[in-house]
Amino acid sequence: MQPELENTKAGSVRTDLRTLLRQADRPILMAVAGDSGSGKTTHTHGIRRLLGSDMVSYVSLDGYHKEDRATRKASGRTPLDPRANDLKLIKAHLQALRAGAAVEIPIYNHRTGSFDPPRVIHPTPVVIIEGLHALYPNFLPYYDFTVFVDTDREVKWRWKFDRDVHERGYDPEEVKREMQQREIAYRRWIDFQKTHADVIVKVHESELGALAAQEYESRLPDNCYHMEVLIAPTSPPLPGLYMPVDFNAMTRQDALPFMLANVPSSYWGRPVNVVHVDGIVPPKAMQQLEREMLRFTGLQADLAPAPSSEESGSTLRFTQLVVAWPFLGQVATLLQQWSGDASAPAPQQ
Repeated sequence: MQPELENTKAGSVRTDLRTLLRQADRPILMAVAGDSGSGKTTHTHGIRRLLGSDMVSYVSLDGYHKEDRATRKASGRTPLDPRANDLKLIKAHLQALRAGAAVEIPIYNHRTGSFDPPRVIHPTPVVIIEGLHALYPNFLPYYDFTVFVDTDREVKWRWKFDRDVHERGYDPEEVKREMQQREIAYRRWIDFQKTHADVIVKVHESELGALAAQEYESRLPDNCYHMEVLIAPTSPPLPGLYMPVDFNAMTRQDALPFMLANVPSSYWGRPVNVVHVDGIVPPKAMQQLEREMLRFTGLQADLAPAPSSEESGSTLRFTQLVVAWPFLGQVATLLQQWSGDASAPAPQQ
């Protein structure tokens, strides 16, 4: 496998993706949209793990809410309403970040429900923008890659309830009321953004039991889901990747419950490849896949940020790689284009 990219500038050399990203004329901007509690941050961790924490920074659009929690309670408005967010400031900051300029990002503190002092962000080679409205049409020209997280209602509500109550200290009854009120707002102002995304991640409860011959005889960890990843097909300059699976392990008494499928499909009138994964991904296969991806990016394996206990060995971790790989392909494509033409294309205003 040839993990390096070719730099076609004068004095042609071969180098890795991290080195080329440092030499790029501007940052790469990626956007992730989805409902609150859907797992937007979780599904981009694979990019940080493959490129390194020094190469990736995050910008949350929560700070662009116009009202704090107390004001929202009095006004009855929800952050899902785009009018309750400073969209003009978001656009101005995206322009600046794409040009490589530092911006002063407003910060919303979810624990206190108020705004903290703004924080200056100096763009790293990759900047990931996360938010409810991240894929609104007027923002799309500033992005190089887009993702939408479309988690099933029941899973999303459970994640959001656990996060808001146990991590952010919200009142449980208030969280339940808010989640019920948000449903119509989500359909009206958030859900449509998935039609713009390069990758759509759908999260369902595990469905392996439905494939059992009669009775399902296995037990899955709590962090295993049926992940459905829709990817717009492209032909990026990426090396082949091989994920070894021990066939003998499928015939043993202690065989891991696992399903992986790829289904060419159409979605909202455009072609997509749909990757399905469910159950426990064989650990050796996961490790081999990550090693080959790290060879391509040039990050030493011992410097890669470790997955969290929730992500480790689960379908969530595998999905992070499925999301990260086409993103790295888009990065490689842009870098090859820029190596032949130093002027990166600017978005139309």
